[in-house]
Amino acid sequence: MTRVPRPSRKWVSAQAPTPHTRRKTVRLKRISAACAALTVSAALALTGCSGDSKGSGSGGNGGSDQAKTTDINPQDRDKLKQGGTLRVAITQLPTNWNILAVDGNQVDNSDIFYWTGVNTLESNDKGEVSPNKNYLTGWDVEEAKDGQPQKVTLHINPKAKWNMGRQIDWQDYQSLWKACNGENKAFTPASTDGFDKITSIEKGETDQDVVITYKSTQPDWQAPISQLYPREMTSDPNMFNSGMTEPNNDYLAGPFIFDKIDKAQRVATIVPNPKWWGDKPMLDSVSFRELEDSASSQAFANSEIDVATFINSDGYNQAKNRADGEIRAAGSLQWRHVTINSQARNLGDEKVRQAITRGINREAVAKSDLAGLPVANTPEQVMLGNHFFMPGQEGYADNGEKWSYDAEAAGKLLDEAGWKLPEGKKIREKDGQPLSIDYMMLKDVPTSENEGKLIQADLAKIGIDVKMVTKAQDEFPKFLIDGDFGLTTFTWQGTIFPMNNIGQIYGSDSESNYARLNNTKLDELRDQADAEMDHAKRVDLTNEIDAMIWEEGHTIPLYRRIGYVGVPKNLANYGSFGLESIVPENVGYVK
Repeated sequence: MTRVPRPSRKWVSAQAPTPHTRRKTVRLKRISAACAALTVSAALALTGCSGDSKGSGSGGNGGSDQAKTTDINPQDRDKLKQGGTLRVAITQLPTNWNILAVDGNQVDNSDIFYWTGVNTLESNDKGEVSPNKNYLTGWDVEEAKDGQPQKVTLHINPKAKWNMGRQIDWQDYQSLWKACNGENKAFTPASTDGFDKITSIEKGETDQDVVITYKSTQPDWQAPISQLYPREMTSDPNMFNSGMTEPNNDYLAGPFIFDKIDKAQRVATIVPNPKWWGDKPMLDSVSFRELEDSASSQAFANSEIDVATFINSDGYNQAKNRADGEIRAAGSLQWRHVTINSQARNLGDEKVRQAITRGINREAVAKSDLAGLPVANTPEQVMLGNHFFMPGQEGYADNGEKWSYDAEAAGKLLDEAGWKLPEGKKIREKDGQPLSIDYMMLKDVPTSENEGKLIQADLAKIGIDVKMVTKAQDEFPKFLIDGDFGLTTFTWQGTIFPMNNIGQIYGSDSESNYARLNNTKLDELRDQADAEMDHAKRVDLTNEIDAMIWEEGHTIPLYRRIGYVGVPKNLANYGSFGLESIVPENVGYVK
């Protein structure tokens, strides 16, 4: 069976940060199993909320030539040989191994967790969710009616035990809920979405029956329960927030365990878990090696690693030179964007942010970033006009059409905001001060630099001076959390619950609201969307919220990524997953 991606958003690393759900130090929130993640490069990413909850058989990148929904060379276990290693390139070795903490909400971190942690859900290539029977034998859902709230009872597999030896039980879920529901401000989760809709978690007939009661209706109730840690870790805010500077096998219960962390070589190695009760893993070991994107492409071409993700033509073309390798491609849940910090210098005025939105030629940025990749010839397939739904997906509407590139319209917005262009000058002024803003660029991340230079040139045309400020990759996502930037670009990675984590990136109370914009009307609509059981009405509410986000100049979507993943030809059940979740114990080499 396939495993479902976590329901929160995440950020990705430096080249194109991809977020899972993330949170700010300014009290922004992150989404857990249904969150988004962020990335700085193909590499650095955060996890977030966008994704596909329904899926579509033909893919989801829009246009008539849609990408596959998944490309992993699926094979039954009896077709695979026992043994072998898998060497995976990642962008950043985590500094906080808790994927639910605001600064642990990275795609690399979450990807490793799929092998080692408790992932209670599975999803197929259409994004359809089912319980991972290794952890949950099933669930019962009592829908809200006659004034009674929605109630869900999870049935934990009696065989499921933490590596410390204790059975997984209802108290682990209760402790996780209390850490992530936002009531105890000592905890800094990436997101409270979903958790904040729960009124209680109690014991059912046995310790392995978890009774979850919701405030009212909760259409995406599975989202917050998709990943789990033991109460020994989640009950203490210090441990939850910053106690996982090293991975702790006792707090995990996956098919693999950590064997060694080589900080000098920047490599994490995992091996089969001797206490695992499910199908025996096919591989002998998996290593995750921190490499810059350019280095990972060359390492793959030289057969020094087995898995690399390519986001530009240089890496793609290098990968094609490997005789025993191939590139697998599918529609990705990652999307590049510009985040505008509303509390930074000269960015507090909505009209200025709107002018920036209209002043950036998004299609030109996409064409430049994607140059040399197969999709570069049809960029319209990946241009993104929505903060929640992907092109080609049910619910998708291009709400950004109103904010398309128009330098003249951008100039008028700046005029209305009082920023005038003095005769003979190129930079606008107001009260004698120039209109200057900072773009935070990640060192040695070509995508970040390329986008920064294009944005700088575009905004210069409308009289805005963009100062390029360089940050090291290991300062990501700290500068997001600290608010130490004006504009920056990175990647959010969505999940299969696109409407579940609206509050993670855009909610006023979220640690992951890196734009630092508070909008009470948006919060009210989010609460309505979170409880709306009529799917069509919920889609309409989500698109209303999306239009509002465009209007206020919070985040500017650029384009959706196609996931290009280089792997050995004989590797099975691994590659570009799209909406499908990984089954680590089934990854292996064909006989």
